[in-house]
Amino acid sequence: MTFSIAKLLSHSDGARTFFSRQGVLFVVAVALFAVLWVTNVRGPGTGFVPVLLYTLIIGNLTTPIMNHLAPFSSRLRFPLDWIAFLTLLFFTAVAIVSLTLTIVMVLYGAPFNSFFAQLWSTGKLVVVVILIVGSVRHLHEESRVRLEGKNLELQRAVEIGNTRSQQQEQELDKAREIQEGLLPKKIPQVRGLEVAGTWLPARVVGGDYFDVLKFSESKIGVCIGDVVGKGISAALLMANLQASFRAFASEAVSPGTLVSKLNEVISNNIAADKFVTFGYCLIDTTDNRLSYASAGHCPPILFHKSGEAVPLEEGGTPLGIFPDRKYEDAGLQLESGDRLVLYTDGLTEAMNSDEQEFGERRLIELGSRNIALSASAMLAAIKKEVVSFCNGSFQDDFTLVVVAVKS
Repeated sequence: MTFSIAKLLSHSDGARTFFSRQGVLFVVAVALFAVLWVTNVRGPGTGFVPVLLYTLIIGNLTTPIMNHLAPFSSRLRFPLDWIAFLTLLFFTAVAIVSLTLTIVMVLYGAPFNSFFAQLWSTGKLVVVVILIVGSVRHLHEESRVRLEGKNLELQRAVEIGNTRSQQQEQELDKAREIQEGLLPKKIPQVRGLEVAGTWLPARVVGGDYFDVLKFSESKIGVCIGDVVGKGISAALLMANLQASFRAFASEAVSPGTLVSKLNEVISNNIAADKFVTFGYCLIDTTDNRLSYASAGHCPPILFHKSGEAVPLEEGGTPLGIFPDRKYEDAGLQLESGDRLVLYTDGLTEAMNSDEQEFGERRLIELGSRNIALSASAMLAAIKKEVVSFCNGSFQDDFTLVVVAVKS
């Protein structure tokens, strides 16, 4: 079988390391011989072959021993680890230099009565070189080990962060599903009216809320709310608002009374820096009567068939600020062809690339132009215009409800 160094190198990391070390030691021997030649140092053992032999033996003995000394000394704390390492390395270097000198003297037939003189004259320098090289190598290994340790810690931290991020995304997705479940899956309708609504959070979950409750074939309740802030905290407060609204709302409860009760509950369950804007409309189609109450929410806009827009600005302060605050009913007569638009400020505050807000004026102009559309068509037209205006990038949650009085 033909011996192949290339084949050996391709199958053995140890062999590759060994032959690579021989190349380094050969270069060191050449450099050392060149230094001796340039400095005109002549004498026994200064020829190239003795220098090469000396370098190869010391290098191949010292390297594996240093590899074993480092793990042993690293068990101790600083500076004891360095004291132990250098002490062991010193005695090792003396032993290796003595062994190497003995081998060279045997090979060249040198008299052993000059052993100690040779050891002192040349060996002490080699011992110092071994200590220096060993210290540098040990420092490099310690730095490498620490760096690898930090890299592993960083990698573990990144993996943990990615895992937590995935868990948070899954939890947010579940929260989104739960929150969507709090909104009306199918908007109830009563005779003489058409109601359409949409909800679009700025994040995965949001603080906007709307609901539509059918009390009878002629009476319906429509509410809209906006919790200050975005994200999980706003979504939790929105869930509280939804549960409270559904608990209090009934055909016999007027909008002002309902909003007052909500204010009392929310005030007892809200942080000091939070509040909720809210609006509630109760519509009776038997006489086309609208009753409403507002707690600091964006004024609903009533569009008449003629195109005239009437903001319903009556109302009080947001929920959660004054626990004892009472809210009054306001009312007006609806007419055939009217359109009532309820919205959150995410619509009017949507900004384009020039940082201009969509604003109430654009909403009024848009509603007046589309007064003849059905509730669902008018909602779609407004939503399309707003999304196009801000390129789908909303800074706040966006909710819109349109109620159409049929002709």
